[in-house]
Amino acid sequence: MTFSVSPSLVTLGPGVRITSVATGGRHTLALSGYMKYEVGCMNFGERSVHDSPSRKRQDSSAKASKFPGSYVKVIARGGRHSAVVTDAGALFTFGWGLYGQCGQVSTNDQLRPACVPTLSGIKVESVAAGLWHTICITADGHVYAFGGNQFGQLGTGADLAELQTQSTQLDAPCLESKCAKMVSCGARHSAILTEDGQVYSWGWNKYGQLGLGDSIERNIPSRVPIEGCQPKNVACGWWHTLLLAEIPL
Repeated sequence: MTFSVSPSLVTLGPGVRITSVATGGRHTLALSGYMKYEVGCMNFGERSVHDSPSRKRQDSSAKASKFPGSYVKVIARGGRHSAVVTDAGALFTFGWGLYGQCGQVSTNDQLRPACVPTLSGIKVESVAAGLWHTICITADGHVYAFGGNQFGQLGTGADLAELQTQSTQLDAPCLESKCAKMVSCGARHSAILTEDGQVYSWGWNKYGQLGLGDSIERNIPSRVPIEGCQPKNVACGWWHTLLLAEIPL
């Protein structure tokens, strides 16, 4: 095994233009203008395409035909699993499945992208993946979660020892009439930003990563008190959370 201690160019073939990148615990995803490319550790099936870059480009239309929609528009990576959303709103997952984080109604590993069956017919807009869990937002602003829940990171209010192998909609009273628009997952915590500019967080909180002024875990969403600014984006790190906000002039 070799390590790169300085930035190195990743060669994906002539004409490949990368639009976004997502890094996981042991793997990386890169989204191009016409299809998804994956590189990284294959121990748990995070990388599911084995063709060369040029072969991928030639076969992009054939591969896309297997997915609802024409192209992948969102990519997310977890500790050892990945999730992608197509332009048709279909959510696909692959990788390590021990905690149900692939949402395939089992704890089996997924070595190829598979549509999340319990979200079939529901248009997904965005997705985020944590160490052992996955959170997604639908076109109507509803939040769904699946995977490990050891620290309440699913936000469903379920018992902390109970994992969810299928998607469950969050129905916390504080989210009633709220429309979520952004989601992010840390190792064991989660956060969303709603259309009215409010931030909600839940899960592991040993280091205050929920931003609630204490270190108490939450198994349902709690509103993060923010005064004097307008939240624009939220990003969860492994053990911390960052918020991008605009200060009114």
